[in-house]
Amino acid sequence: MSSHRRLFRSVVSACAVVTAVSVLVAGCSSDSDDDTGTGSATSAGCVNESPSRAAGAAPVPISPATVTLVDAGEGERRVASPAPDTSSTQSVTLVTTSEVASPGSADAETVETPLTARFSCTDRSEVELELGTVTSPDASLNGQLPAMAGTKAGLTTGPGLAPVALRLAPPEQAGEEARLAVEQSLVTALNTSIALPTEPIAVGARWRTERVISAAATVTQTIDARLSAWDGNRLTIQFSAEETPVNSVFAIPGGNDTLTISRFSSEGGGTVEVDLTRGLPVGGELTYTGARELVGADPSRPLVQKTGLTVTWR
Repeated sequence: MSSHRRLFRSVVSACAVVTAVSVLVAGCSSDSDDDTGTGSATSAGCVNESPSRAAGAAPVPISPATVTLVDAGEGERRVASPAPDTSSTQSVTLVTTSEVASPGSADAETVETPLTARFSCTDRSEVELELGTVTSPDASLNGQLPAMAGTKAGLTTGPGLAPVALRLAPPEQAGEEARLAVEQSLVTALNTSIALPTEPIAVGARWRTERVISAAATVTQTIDARLSAWDGNRLTIQFSAEETPVNSVFAIPGGNDTLTISRFSSEGGGTVEVDLTRGLPVGGELTYTGARELVGADPSRPLVQKTGLTVTWR
């Protein structure tokens, strides 16, 4: 079994994106007036049709977020309403790194995905994505990832720019490992995003975001956010986060076997920048740290793992 396959099964699938340690780092995205859409389906920076649906994109579930406003902040308050820019595209590169360390072993997987994003011309809650050439420092995985270039994807957003659903249509020639690696990279980024309140807020506003992320280990993710700056369409948000398991069940991917979670910790924090005219983050950094202890048939021989995940937008 390749290191990528071991890591994917033990960290990404097993942890359902962020069940142990995750980092969201967002650099600067760039905007472009370049029209690279599919003929008449594209108008400037938006699309009249859905390239991802036309390509038969399969839906990928995203954990819904519940937002509770704690403090509206001081000064002039206004609603952080999305204002999609349909005159130009957004170009951004997503980089995720997953890590898992057990006694005597350590693995890491990095996936770097250039993305071009356009809003729908008629439905501003829909964002169409096209993948560029995907790469990885892992030689084996890197040899498979170029087949993902040109992949059509789509994102549906809800109130507060919260991601609701992802759809992905990998090319037929793409292999399973490449498909899974890219899919999990995108899901990871969306499941660590911060939804905005729909009530009027000002600088200093505080709110809480909660998600239940279900997979091998089902966790409740709680993010306490604070609006530290609001400049034009750009909001800077500082936050802390933690995850707690919903139960003690850890389902081993690829079968019906389970382990028992006897100990679990995951917490972190950071900063993210949101542009109300764009469908993807434009800046920031999130860091989770944690570990888990899993027990099987022999309680005297628990498996202790430290895990890590970084997500970068640049």
